[in-house]
Amino acid sequence: MKYYKRIDTNGNTTTVESYSHSLKIKGAVGITKEEFDEFITSLPVVEPEQPRDLETEIDEIKTKIADYDELKAKVAILEKK
Repeated sequence: MKYYKRIDTNGNTTTVESYSHSLKIKGAVGITKEEFDEFITSLPVVEPEQPRDLETEIDEIKTKIADYDELKAKVAILEKK
């Protein structure tokens, strides 16, 4: 396996990559496995989002639409007076 990093204009590592082929990787700099592993280990843990209850969300939207339609009807009645 060959390991590479990409750096920004300030010299900061932005990504690391690993490949099992020997082709040249344009724009990447070769690094050691240890440097690769160190970068990966330093990344923050991303907590997964809680799953959404789409059925409840849809019901809430339907309720809001019904409330809006009811209000719109009342406004129409008042405008006729």
